[in-house]
Amino acid sequence: VELLRNIFKSLADPTDTWEIIETIGKGTYGKVYKVANKKDGSLAAVKILDPISVSKSIKLHC
Repeated sequence: VELLRNIFKSLADPTDTWEIIETIGKGTYGKVYKVANKKDGSLAAVKILDPISVSKSIKLHC
């Protein structure tokens, strides 16, 4: 558990680089967003998982 905490602390904050433009999809485990790079304006899609939904699914399958 401590190892995971250290890994997450070392990750960069994605909101420093990306801006959410709009929600483009929803699913069982999270939402998909259209995002724009703040530096060059390039577009991408990002899926953000809902940790509670993922955790419930893992418990159901174990």
